[in-house]
Amino acid sequence: MSKRKSPGALPDNRPGASGKQRVDELQEDRESGSDLLQDLMQIPDDSFPGKNDVGELDAEDDDDGEGDFVNEEADMLADISADAAAPPEEEEEESPDLPFDAEQLGQAEELDMSLISVPQARRIAPMLCDNRRLSVIHFAGHDLSVAELKDEEELEWDSEEFTDVEAIIIAEFLKMNASIKRLDLARNQISDDGASALAQALYHNQTLEYLNLEGNVVAEKGGAALSRAVQTNCTLQYLNLMYNAIPSAGQQELRDVWARERTGQLGLHLS
Repeated sequence: MSKRKSPGALPDNRPGASGKQRVDELQEDRESGSDLLQDLMQIPDDSFPGKNDVGELDAEDDDDGEGDFVNEEADMLADISADAAAPPEEEEEESPDLPFDAEQLGQAEELDMSLISVPQARRIAPMLCDNRRLSVIHFAGHDLSVAELKDEEELEWDSEEFTDVEAIIIAEFLKMNASIKRLDLARNQISDDGASALAQALYHNQTLEYLNLEGNVVAEKGGAALSRAVQTNCTLQYLNLMYNAIPSAGQQELRDVWARERTGQLGLHLS
């Protein structure tokens, strides 16, 4: 005969037994939750960031942001003032090939510039000023005397068919001429490039009082360059830009600048 196994603990299947067990479990959970709440209540208040703390942090962030903005604004104003006092940088362009070598530009007594382009003129002009032997610069139909460019008090080339090339070279010598008071280039063929070069010269020259560009083809860019130049040049008292191509807005800007810097419109002529 096989041995009979003794029965183990049997589940309590009496009515109401499972309900009582569930009630006991809920009671234990409630007691555990009550203990946790009491523990939390014993933690000091300063362990948590309060409303005042958050407000102070926000205020500090706001103060720092405002201070940074004020500093940036001050830096921007300082940069603008510095830019107004200095001549604007010329736009970079590819270096053109030159029809002369360095020895010719530095040693020649005469040079023919009849076929020179505007970019070439910009590159050659400073070299011509450094050439102490140079006496005459030839163009198609007319010549420029270097001695006059360097030392003459009055230079008048009205209706000579000068182009931007001549104006660029004249402007370069104007930077070093400490005697000139009057420059007349009326009724020629000078456009924005030539006018911009003359404007650059006004940042350096402190003797020129009279500049006549009437009847040329100066447009928006040249007008703006001259407007900037007269803000720093204190000696120029007469500027004639009648019968050019400067737009109305550019002419008004010139009027405003001239009136502010020279106390009135006397001396400025615009169409």
